[in-house]
Amino acid sequence: MKTILLMATTTEVSTPTGYIIGAIIAVVILGYLIYSLIKPEKF
Repeated sequence: MKTILLMATTTEVSTPTGYIIGAIIAVVILGYLIYSLIKPEKF
């Protein structure tokens, strides 16, 4: 009886698209927070 060990290796891709998308989202949220501090909504 043979035991075969399957290892799931994650291949590191040299293109950091996840970091770019995260940075864009962070800049958008930061811009919205600064905008809401400058011009708050009046209820």
